[in-house]
Amino acid sequence: MLKNKSSTFFYRVLSPMLWVAQKVLDKKLITYFLLGLIFTFAIFLRFYNLNNYPVGFHQDEASLGYNGYSLMLTGKDDNGNKFPLYVDMFGDNRPSGYHYLTIIPIKIFGLNEFATRFPGALFGSITVFAMFFFANVLFKNKIIGLLSALLIAFSPWHIVLSRASDEAVVALFFILLGFALLIRGLQENKKNFIIWGAIFASISYFFYHTPRVFVPLAFLVFTAYLFPFWKKEAKFIRVKMLLVFIFLSSLVFCLVFFVRGGTGRYSQVNIFNNFETNFFLRQEIQEDAIAHSPKYVSRLAHNKFTNDLSVFLDNYFDYFSGDFLFSKGGLPIWYNTPRMGLVYLIEFPFILYGLYWLLKSSNKMHKLPILWLVIAPVVAAITMDDIPNINRSIIMIPAVELIAAVGFYRLVEFFNKKKILFTAISGILFFGNIFYFGNQYFINAKVHKPWYRNNGFSEMMRAVNENYNKYDAIVISKFQGGIYPLVLFYSKYNPKTYQEEGSPKNKDYLGFGKFIFVPQDCPSIQRSENIPKVHHTIYVDKGDCLSKGDTIYREDGTKAFRIVYD
Repeated sequence: MLKNKSSTFFYRVLSPMLWVAQKVLDKKLITYFLLGLIFTFAIFLRFYNLNNYPVGFHQDEASLGYNGYSLMLTGKDDNGNKFPLYVDMFGDNRPSGYHYLTIIPIKIFGLNEFATRFPGALFGSITVFAMFFFANVLFKNKIIGLLSALLIAFSPWHIVLSRASDEAVVALFFILLGFALLIRGLQENKKNFIIWGAIFASISYFFYHTPRVFVPLAFLVFTAYLFPFWKKEAKFIRVKMLLVFIFLSSLVFCLVFFVRGGTGRYSQVNIFNNFETNFFLRQEIQEDAIAHSPKYVSRLAHNKFTNDLSVFLDNYFDYFSGDFLFSKGGLPIWYNTPRMGLVYLIEFPFILYGLYWLLKSSNKMHKLPILWLVIAPVVAAITMDDIPNINRSIIMIPAVELIAAVGFYRLVEFFNKKKILFTAISGILFFGNIFYFGNQYFINAKVHKPWYRNNGFSEMMRAVNENYNKYDAIVISKFQGGIYPLVLFYSKYNPKTYQEEGSPKNKDYLGFGKFIFVPQDCPSIQRSENIPKVHHTIYVDKGDCLSKGDTIYREDGTKAFRIVYD
């Protein structure tokens, strides 16, 4: 009797434990556990001390945050446009998707750096799920999917942009998820997957300009490669492919040509009408004339087509250079991590072997990462501003990390008898790379050329805000360029009042409220008749001015501002 009771007791106690153990050993549960662990790492790397890193706060970030604040309170952007699809700062007409995403964080946390950076960090974190799904669709291999998710979670390129209020990070999430669903839908002829894939891919258009070319172009190339239109096997899917392409392309056409501001950024940065590109052409023609080259030979060799093609190819191959990927990184400089590339050096051999294995594979689906990588820099290559540009080329990241994941996985197979040793050495080197990146990003970067990220501006504005009501005017030097979004952001200037003032931005000797912007570096010394005469004025000079006042220092000890109370 006692024995039966004892057996029943142990059965009741142990059976749940055995059930848990069985489930843990189940491959699917292990996959989800590992993916959840990778997601946890991604969240930590993107949210840790987000308010303070990256050090400083760029004008673009301030504009995103303040416009989200303005939309939350008034339903209008800082230019007075009601629920806009584009927000214009300096003629750039940025898609407004990210601005709307900041509304909820600003409502919860207030108008600050953390709230502004929150959407980028959040979508950067959940991109690991989209990456896993995309890799699994292509390779039907959960280990490659997990490796791809792990690499993008720890990617310096992706971490840096995720933490810096970058719209392209959000766009990348929707691109990955959209293409994963589209390819899955086309593979299995599932209409719902295709519809949702097209919707998610097109959502990326509302966050960044690059997807508007990449998405329809990549879809056309992928589907033509996987399901050649001219073959009978593709007959069942031709209509769906055509409808999706028409939808993706026509939406781009509408956003660019039928919505005000659609061509704004393109007209600023494209190579075709760029002064520098045209200067190259004129210089070559002049040199031909000096060398007494026949006119028809000169025109044949140096014309708009050959010149633009040359510039495009120069730009395009910059994105595959070792400096850009592995040692120096790219531009704009305020995203730069000192002496650090965008991809870990340890990944280089994995990428090479991954490319080799994918090219050798007979499976058409395995070629898509290579096609993706080839197409990804096309849009970035037709621009001239800040080349090579890490924002416009962010679409390269999934292909690079997926190829590296494939390379590592196949190298483990190659070193079959020594795979544990190979994995251990690779893991040590990988985490050594991560440690170096962490040191450069969180420690070195805050004192390395900090002036590019407006370091000291928040401290200066804190001092100005404390004395705002005691003075009649605040005269601020524009030595840092277009600083008005930063002033609006840190002063939490009433958006309705700003709109009623005509959204004056920071034109010389004009401003908003008590703020007046001037071109002089040292307005407290270089007095101008254009500055309104009032009794009490705060002057904000450049840090190295000889004026006597309170000094605001950057993290590296250099002088950012001098505040003079007059």
